[in-house]
Amino acid sequence: METKEEKEEEKNKSKSKRDTSTVNLTSPKEMQFIVTNTVTYIEGSFASGHYKALKKELGYTPEDAVFMVRAVENKSENKWENEWDGLISTLCYNKRFCRCSVKHNGTHFPTGLLSKARKFFNDNDIPFTIRDNRRKISKNLELSISDEFEPRDYQLEIIDNAVLKGRGIIQMCTGGGKTALAAVILSKLSISPSIFYVTSIDLLEQARAELSRFIRQNGEELDVGVIGDTKCDIKDINVMTVQTAIRALGSHYVKYDEEDNVKENDLLDSKRKEIRDLILRSKIMISDEIQHWSCETCQTISDYSISSRYRFGLSATPSRDRGDDILIDACFGKYLGKIDASYLIKRDYLIKPKIYIIDVPNKKPLTVKTYPAIYKAKISENIDRNKIIADIAKKFADNGRIVLILCRMISHGKILKSLIPDSVFLCGASSSKQRKIHLDKMRNREAGVTIATVIFDEGIDCRPLDTLILAGSGKSPTRALQRVGRILRTYEGKKDAIVVDFMDNVKYLSSHSRKRINMYKTESEFEITKLDIN
Repeated sequence: METKEEKEEEKNKSKSKRDTSTVNLTSPKEMQFIVTNTVTYIEGSFASGHYKALKKELGYTPEDAVFMVRAVENKSENKWENEWDGLISTLCYNKRFCRCSVKHNGTHFPTGLLSKARKFFNDNDIPFTIRDNRRKISKNLELSISDEFEPRDYQLEIIDNAVLKGRGIIQMCTGGGKTALAAVILSKLSISPSIFYVTSIDLLEQARAELSRFIRQNGEELDVGVIGDTKCDIKDINVMTVQTAIRALGSHYVKYDEEDNVKENDLLDSKRKEIRDLILRSKIMISDEIQHWSCETCQTISDYSISSRYRFGLSATPSRDRGDDILIDACFGKYLGKIDASYLIKRDYLIKPKIYIIDVPNKKPLTVKTYPAIYKAKISENIDRNKIIADIAKKFADNGRIVLILCRMISHGKILKSLIPDSVFLCGASSSKQRKIHLDKMRNREAGVTIATVIFDEGIDCRPLDTLILAGSGKSPTRALQRVGRILRTYEGKKDAIVVDFMDNVKYLSSHSRKRINMYKTESEFEITKLDIN
C-alpha cells in the first residue's frame, strides 16, 4: 500500500508532467505562427515564463472568479487541480485541455487574437515568423450596391478598412447604419455562401429586408436566404438566427445573461444537416449584436465556421460588463472603427436624448435578502414604483408620444398592462406575426403605450418611437445604452427623445442604477436630469 508521502510524490510528478507539456514545443528554435481561419498554431521552443505570460495575455478573469475558484477547491480531490487562480485563457496546448468546440492538437489560440499575440512577442523580443495558411477566396458573385444607399464619410472609411483587413469589429451606435454597411461589405466581396447572424426572430426578417433593399444582383434586389423561425430557405447570402445555428450544430442554446429569454426556434430535423453544412462552408460570417458572442452558443458557432476567412462583428456596445470581451475579439479580431451616439448627434444624424433619472422613494423597509426576492419586492411588485411608471406613461401618451416600456419579467409586464388602459404587452410568448403587426402600428404612430420584455431590446427599427421608460432596472449598463438607442433615430415630425430610468435605493439595485447612469455619462451629448419625487 502506498504511503501518504508516496501518493503526494506521485501527484507532484503528475503536475510536473502537466507543466512540462505546456512549454516543451517542438523545434524549430524560431517561433512560428501558423494561421488558419479559426485558430493560429504556435510552433517552436517556448520558455515557461513566456508561455505563462502569453496565457495571461490571451485570457481573462471572470467577474465571479473568486466564487468559481472556491467551487473548484471544494470539489477537487487533487491538490494540483485546485491551484486555479481564476484565469480563463484562450490559449490551448492539446486536445485534452482544448477549450474550443472543435478540438485541436498543438498549442493554439483563436486567430482573432493574432494581433495581441504578435504584440506580445514583439514586446518581449521573441523572434517569430508567420505562415498564413488561409486560402485566398475569389469573387463568385456579381453584386452591386443600390443607388438608394447614400454613404456617409465615416461609413466609407470603415468599409474600405473592412475589405482590406478581412475581419474585425465595427462599433456603431443605433442609427449609424450597421446593416447597410454590412450590405456594402457583402457587395464588395461578392463571395458565397455567406451568413449574416442575428440574435432573435424579430431581427431575422428585418435584416433580410435591409440586405435585399441595398444589394443588387443583375440589377435586381438580391434574393436573401432566411434560416430560422421554422424557415430554411438557403441562398448565396443568408440571414440566420444563432439559436437555429447552434441546434443545427448538435448543441443547445445557452442564455448569454439573466435577461435573455429568447426561446429556441422550431427547426425541422430534416434540415439540420443542410444548415450545418452551410455553416461549415460559409466564406463570410457577419454578426449583429456581437456583445453576446462571448457566450458559449456563439463561441461554438465561431469555432465551427472553419471556412469563414472573412469575419465581421457589429454592435453599438461590443464590450461587456463581465471582463470576457476577449472572447468577442477571438471571434472577429480588432476594431475597424468606433462611432458613438454623440458623434452622430453632433452631425444631426441622431436626436439628442433627455434622460430623466427618477429617485424612487424607499417607503418600506427591506425584509428580504436575496437578489430575486429584492427585485420582486422593489421592482416588479412595487406598487408605488409601478404607479409612477403608469402615470408617466399615460401622460406621455396623452400628449401624442409613442411610448415603449421595457421590463424584464412577464409578471411585471402584466402588472403594468393592468395599470395602463389600452396598452399592449408583448413578450416571448407573443407570436412573431403578432409582434410584427404591432411593430408596424408603432411605425405608423397608431399604437398607444407598448410594454415589452427584452424581445424589443436590440436592433428593432421603429423610427417614430420617441419615449422610452426603463421599468426593469437591470445589471448591465451596456444593455441600458442599447435600449436608449431605440429612440434616437430621426423621423419626420419627431422633435425630441425622452428616456426615463430609475435610481432604486436598495441593496443590489442601487449599484445597478449607478452603473447605468455612469454609462449614460460616457456620451457627452446625453442630457441627464435627476428628479426627486418625494
